[in-house]
Amino acid sequence: MIHHPETIRSIVIHVRRALTLALLPCMLALAGISADSHAAPLKVVVLTDAAGLGDRSFNDMCWQGILKARRDFGINPQFVQSREQADYVSNITMAARNADIVVTLGYLFTDATRKVASHFPNTRFIHIEGDIAAANVASFDFKSEEGGFLAGLVAGLFTRAGKVGVVSGMDIPPVEAYVSGFRAGVKTAEKFGKKPVEVIAVSAGSFNDPVKGKALARTLIDKGVDVIFRAAGNTGVGVLEAIKGGKDVYLIADDLDVDAELPGRILTSTLKRMDVAVYNAIRDIVQNRFVPGHRRLGAPDGAVDITDMKYSRQLFAAAGLEAIAKARELLRQGKVAVPARSAEVEAFQAPEL
Repeated sequence: MIHHPETIRSIVIHVRRALTLALLPCMLALAGISADSHAAPLKVVVLTDAAGLGDRSFNDMCWQGILKARRDFGINPQFVQSREQADYVSNITMAARNADIVVTLGYLFTDATRKVASHFPNTRFIHIEGDIAAANVASFDFKSEEGGFLAGLVAGLFTRAGKVGVVSGMDIPPVEAYVSGFRAGVKTAEKFGKKPVEVIAVSAGSFNDPVKGKALARTLIDKGVDVIFRAAGNTGVGVLEAIKGGKDVYLIADDLDVDAELPGRILTSTLKRMDVAVYNAIRDIVQNRFVPGHRRLGAPDGAVDITDMKYSRQLFAAAGLEAIAKARELLRQGKVAVPARSAEVEAFQAPEL
């Protein structure tokens, strides 16, 4: 049978196209490119409590991880603020129906996230502060007591009045850990400086009441406190305002580095790297390496610390700065067991610094 040259050319073109299509997945794999590289970006819904974004603390720290993931992986993030706890289940359910990844921020979301996640096995959940055992949930806790310990040490070494205070949000385990660690840190400062330091702790009963936070901080200042540690979410914004309006009173901030907001008057900020946990969990999902389960992270993991006190170092004696540096190193090495519960503080044995 004799074929016309144009017919032969047409057959060759079709064969080449067929071979290219058949080999395309292998070619992409060899080039390190996924066949669905041009798929729509993963939709991520992030839920916060009533404090929302702008708290300059917990929620903002977590959101930094979301923004970094958007830059690096092209995710499509959306933010939902729950006005009250009664909204948690409905808001998480709505998110799970519309998103590839749901991120819930805060201990108060634990029960609601656990309940909803079981109904959406194909949705990935990332939860910060709380233990959720489920095949589609990666949950993270942080050793807040270690950050509180460093905050208490800094406060106890600095105070001229011999009185330091804490303004906390709600009485939940992560906050109790912060306050317990703070008391342990003050005990360590007492041992190092050989002088007594009184701790006055007050609770606002809310993470979203800056007015009350300011009032409680003013009450502490009136009682002679010259250093206040806040562990209060958006309520802590009011604490900062009280510090600004006070004289010879200093702040230790929580979760996020805000030292530059009031240079020299913010002695340090505790750091909980929730941003890294959120970012890494999203990265694992993007790369099909999702690992469910609960992780508890602390100083040895690089997840808990304080700032380097850029604006306040000159306010401390060299011996005090050396003690703070040694305490940070002991925590990184896992050599200090800081109490996370208030009932454990009395038995805590302060380390030698």
